[in-house]
Amino acid sequence: MTQPQSDPHATPERWDAPPLPGPQTPGSGLPEVVPSQPPTLGRPAASAPPPARLDRSDPIIGFMGDIVRTGRWPAARRTTVYQFMGDLKLDLREVIVPGETLEVEAWSFMGDVRIAVPPGTDVVVNGGTLLGDVRTETDPREPTSRSGARLVVTNYSFMGDVRVREMGPDVGKPPRGWRWVVPKR
Repeated sequence: MTQPQSDPHATPERWDAPPLPGPQTPGSGLPEVVPSQPPTLGRPAASAPPPARLDRSDPIIGFMGDIVRTGRWPAARRTTVYQFMGDLKLDLREVIVPGETLEVEAWSFMGDVRIAVPPGTDVVVNGGTLLGDVRTETDPREPTSRSGARLVVTNYSFMGDVRVREMGPDVGKPPRGWRWVVPKR
């Protein structure tokens, strides 16, 4: 089989691209394609980063009843609580992470403030109470190294105690007054 011979000196046909649409040629040529998202350059699109912790939350307000927060609740870096008659109970064991500082400002008229923190958390308690005690309790049976987590409690109360206690995730049967940290089944 023989192939047809082409003339090596012949000029190839010239091909012109169709004109792009513009004000001089509306509606003619190839349609303009505009990408809706920028190209990812061979990488899959990254998912959005997880939302950061809020800097300040709306105040938590209680009137004649207890305020209890346990488990993984969305605590802000600065949380303000107003409690008129009743106890304030905050479990920060699943909320605070090593290397983070949380601030809790508690205003209480008649009631106790109890806060549970994970072992190794540095706790600073400011403010005070007129008719009550302020205590920071650690478990002497379980000495732990400092984790870098820090809790700053600023408390203003009229009648009631302030207790901040280090507790591990598996406390077994907690001491009297701290049984609210065990989830109900």
